[in-house]
Amino acid sequence: MMRVILLSLLLCVHVGAAAQSFGRLFTTPAERESLEKLRQHQGGQLLEQPVQAPAVSGQVPAPVPPQELSVQGYIQRSDGGKGTVWINHQPLQEGSDNGQLQVGKVNRQGIPLTIHESGRQVRLKAGQAFNPDTGEIIERNVHTAAPGPATNPAEQGTIR
Repeated sequence: MMRVILLSLLLCVHVGAAAQSFGRLFTTPAERESLEKLRQHQGGQLLEQPVQAPAVSGQVPAPVPPQELSVQGYIQRSDGGKGTVWINHQPLQEGSDNGQLQVGKVNRQGIPLTIHESGRQVRLKAGQAFNPDTGEIIERNVHTAAPGPATNPAEQGTIR
């Protein structure tokens, strides 16, 4: 009986010593509130990455349109807010304009884009690219490897 009591005391001491604080896994209500205020304050603006400013010269060249517009992906918000679309590796919000193109509202048919220089409108889905020179929409997410020859296991002599 004494052994059982001694063993249980040792286990209790060991469990108490092993317990450590893991810290906070989720945000506090105050942190969530400040994040929500930031999200609401941004309201439809271009989400820009910090870019180093070019050296100032006498004449600023006009922006060159990209050779190809490609859509890497998009996120639709469940709270009804504006979603984010990644075009040429740059995040843009729905309804925003980056000077070269206007992004429309994302829907099941894709993302409507209006190219300012040509006035052309195109609808792309994630994984597609548009070549403005040819007007061709290219599927980037399709494997281009030709299928191998069909084989029948019975013809090979072994069935696996």
